[in-house]
Amino acid sequence: MPTRITHFLHRSTVAPVAPPTAAIAGLTVGSVHAHDLGQYLPTFQSVKGNFRGIINGIWVKFTTATGAATVTMRLCADAAGDVVLIPDTAATLVPGVTTAATQWAAYSINLAMEQALSLPGNQTLYLFVSLDAAAGAAKFAESTITWQE
Repeated sequence: MPTRITHFLHRSTVAPVAPPTAAIAGLTVGSVHAHDLGQYLPTFQSVKGNFRGIINGIWVKFTTATGAATVTMRLCADAAGDVVLIPDTAATLVPGVTTAATQWAAYSINLAMEQALSLPGNQTLYLFVSLDAAAGAAKFAESTITWQE
């Protein structure tokens, strides 16, 4: 009988308490969320250092973002945004049904990746976002990355 392969689905959500990060046009280190993808792993897995897994999806939420139509995201292995794991990818912002100022975008990734030994081996990946237009008071309010091992 063949071995059954089981995939474990994990998530990392960043929702700054106060205030949410300002969202601006152009990728900058001021509009980034740090995702610790090992935060819910058992200790024997989380101490290994480097992230290994399949990034399934990424969701981003903006508040007071009425002037923007698209968002571009970039996933990096470092806080400076120089070690790019997933290059710039655009998605349409979709407003809420009853609250048009709250807008969401989603990305389907399904990319297997592993942090190289030369990278910071802390299982933290950095999600940078940029709006297509300076949306005034727009805030990068929340982001979620789902992944599987």
